[in-house]
Amino acid sequence: MRSLFRCAVVIGLSFVLFFVMQLFGRSHCFDCGAEIGFPLPYMHDGTYATHGRMIWTGLLVDSAIALMIAALVVLAWHRKRVLKWPA
Repeated sequence: MRSLFRCAVVIGLSFVLFFVMQLFGRSHCFDCGAEIGFPLPYMHDGTYATHGRMIWTGLLVDSAIALMIAALVVLAWHRKRVLKWPA
């Protein structure tokens, strides 16, 4: 049950972290063809003459980075809690 809770926390933190990372991306505009995503772009906005497209490698890398950071935070939290547990 503890590992299920830990997995849920990691997944939840990674979603939150992914969306927070996107706040620091480039600015959005209506007709500039901007790339969206941080640290790698995962979407290319279309202009009036072109269509937007998804950049799948950027989405996978951004998701993996958020998942790794969330897993490290939960691991550090778990180790800190285990080390302070009275024996």
